[in-house]
Amino acid sequence: MKLQSEKKFLGLSLVTAMLLGTSAYAGKIITDAGDPADAGNIRVDNQQYGFGGWNFDNVNVRIVDVNDFTGDIGEFNTTTGEYIGLVPETSFESDIKNTAGTVVGHLHGKDYPVGEPAGIKVINDDMDVKHGKPFNCIMTSSYQAGGYLDDVTPQPVICSSPFQTHKRYKINMLPSSVEGVAPGAYGKSIDLVFNLDDTDTNTTVRRYQVLQKANNYTGVRLDGYKVEVLAGVGAAAVPNAALTLSLGLGEDNNTDIWNVEDMANMSHGLWGPIDDNFEAPGFFDSTRAYYPVVLSDTNQTISHTGDMDGGNYQAIFGNWLPDIWEPQGVFHDHDADPETDGVLLAFFGKAPDTTEDAWYKNSVIVDKSDPKNFVYDYTWALATADDFAAWSGDLYSVGGIEDVLNLGLNYIINVGENAAIGSTFTLRITPHVAADQTAPSYVGADDSIPTPPPADETAPVITLTGDNPMTVLQGRTFTDPGATATDAVDGTVTVTVSGTVDTSTVGIYTLTYTATDVAGNTATETRTVNVVAISLEPVTSSGGGCTYNPNSNGFDMTLLFMMALGALYPFRRRFLK
Repeated sequence: MKLQSEKKFLGLSLVTAMLLGTSAYAGKIITDAGDPADAGNIRVDNQQYGFGGWNFDNVNVRIVDVNDFTGDIGEFNTTTGEYIGLVPETSFESDIKNTAGTVVGHLHGKDYPVGEPAGIKVINDDMDVKHGKPFNCIMTSSYQAGGYLDDVTPQPVICSSPFQTHKRYKINMLPSSVEGVAPGAYGKSIDLVFNLDDTDTNTTVRRYQVLQKANNYTGVRLDGYKVEVLAGVGAAAVPNAALTLSLGLGEDNNTDIWNVEDMANMSHGLWGPIDDNFEAPGFFDSTRAYYPVVLSDTNQTISHTGDMDGGNYQAIFGNWLPDIWEPQGVFHDHDADPETDGVLLAFFGKAPDTTEDAWYKNSVIVDKSDPKNFVYDYTWALATADDFAAWSGDLYSVGGIEDVLNLGLNYIINVGENAAIGSTFTLRITPHVAADQTAPSYVGADDSIPTPPPADETAPVITLTGDNPMTVLQGRTFTDPGATATDAVDGTVTVTVSGTVDTSTVGIYTLTYTATDVAGNTATETRTVNVVAISLEPVTSSGGGCTYNPNSNGFDMTLLFMMALGALYPFRRRFLK
């Protein structure tokens, strides 16, 4: 496939060659990002912004259909960062290989028009970064709302971009990274290699925040990981005094950038308190769920193995879940924007303090009487058929709760003299397989995961009392002899009768009964009413008088005599008094 814009291709290659041939990077990881303050103006169409820092010798970048990530329907030039084929309904996936050529990890960013291949960019000298964080970062190649790739002026996300602008790249650790690994042991490493100018002798240490997620797609439970920074690549990669890691502790005027629970944590939207960025507490818990990582004495390895601390992640799901046991949830697209995360409304499993696997929803009462210490009271309830009926339509969806697989990592790479390190360094992440591989109770024997029941489509069952057909005396008004109805899902049913029968005429009548459940499903039953010809007793009227029955053999002439006396009453009063 021929690349577009050959003239632009030559120009970019010349610029790249000029930059690589000088000390223009001055101790920095290589990048074409330029001045971050000018990001929106210096981006070139169909060329990845922030390109040049990530080394592609062990990476294959594929442009894919959003419904099929297995193929390659475009092209990415690993020399210039140019690409073609990224259009609506497409995305990308970067295959990361080990020294044996096996793909052990997939790197993901965001689909078009939010994300751009290959998924990682390097930003230097973003002076708008606050709270003591480094002015440099390694992050995903995404764009900001209002400036996506399909806008007139695309606006790349940089280190200082606002919260929730898709800064983190995702490394999916694959089954091949733990193949043949015994429980309780480290798996196989996934290496990201970065480019340096090995002629640069500047000894200034430059700090890079790494904005990353580690996602468990290994097919087994994990209970931790380790991150290493090494000079060189592959088996030849070794520790180097000019390369270190740090956790942001005491690095800005002897203050901490992050807390211990921020180094390796699960989604704040699922486990976390209300804060400046979140208006509601986490769906499962208001307490962060995290691994308490440690930094090695040499400052070159960050690691943790064992149980999770903080919130109730492990109590609900066990240790770090793999993709094959990803729980299902119901989501609401609250802002009608498919590019943002939906709000979780319910999940399938065991909610806190429950014993049965089912669909649960929650409500949370927050006591804000103490502004420094909010108190959260969670209540869990079964999601009903009525709930699922309400959770239908274009803005609702059912799918896996991916964030229970994703561990957000915060750490810093400190890059010293490039000449002392060499032309490349490796950022290595290695999963640790948990000793306990017990599946969650909601998982079937074949690793199947339950999906939500459809809205209640079972019609209620109507039960009619008494004989059928019923015999009713002539002259009686018949309404409802009594009926009950039940519903298989929630038992809430209303029974009505379509009409009444005024039995003034002998014959057979039909009544229709209708039962309606809370989901709007209906059922009908009919009953015949036999109106007989003989009435053994008169039917009183509201005025208390008698009713003449022409079919009665006991017709009494006394009635006529009484009527006659009534007619003669004025005469009697005047002349017979």
